[in-house]
Amino acid sequence: MSANRPLRKTLWQSIKEQGRVITALLLREASLRLGPFRFGHLLIITDVLWGTTLLGLIWLYLGRPAPYGDSIIFYMFTGMFPFTLYKTLHTRVSAALDANKALLSYPIVRPVDTLLARALLESMFQISALLIFYPTFIWLGAANFPAHPVEMLAALGATFLLGFGLGVTGMILRSMFKSWVIIDGMIARILFFISGIFIQIDYMPQDIRDILYWNPLVHAIEWFRYSIYYGYNSQTLNKEYLIGFAMACTLFGLIMEKIRRPLLLQIS
Repeated sequence: MSANRPLRKTLWQSIKEQGRVITALLLREASLRLGPFRFGHLLIITDVLWGTTLLGLIWLYLGRPAPYGDSIIFYMFTGMFPFTLYKTLHTRVSAALDANKALLSYPIVRPVDTLLARALLESMFQISALLIFYPTFIWLGAANFPAHPVEMLAALGATFLLGFGLGVTGMILRSMFKSWVIIDGMIARILFFISGIFIQIDYMPQDIRDILYWNPLVHAIEWFRYSIYYGYNSQTLNKEYLIGFAMACTLFGLIMEKIRRPLLLQIS
């Protein structure tokens, strides 16, 4: 019995120690992320709003109605927010190693700590945007309260896991292939057009739907919209596929990080 106490104490101390490391890294990332701008927080938080507004205005100019709901701008928001959450997490986590390589010379700092710090910080920014803009849409009469609040949390959690998992995988690929940065950027631009931000996937021809089905972001956006709109039905949505894909990417990335850690710790 007494032999287990030191082990438990050591484990608890290790958890607290890593918690302090991640907190310190998070604060460092926050200061670097904001840069010299006094209102840097606002610039980051409002990023999703500019894209939403631009897409909505283009849709209005073309004279097309909202694919679902009464507000085309809010409909674009329900597509842009999950995509922005994923893209920001994926991009920032993928680049975490390059940005924090000097810190990895300290034994207490592990590569996974830098990944978690970045993921938590970006999630805080994006959730802040959701908590500000979604109630604003409701106040303006352009949106309704979530039809399924628990489903919304689940959809956001799955999207976070997807962005983090592919971000970790991207970090490993960047450490192996320098050209992956360019390839990754090209994939991100393609995903913007094939993830269902502009139109519900169910409206597309069956042949196209069968191809887009394999894009996990399609399911993330469809799940988020299902949680928002009353009576929203999606024949494409597969929650199990999204969660399984996100978990597989996360496990693969973390296992590869563990295997390649000696190489990742080498400072170029």
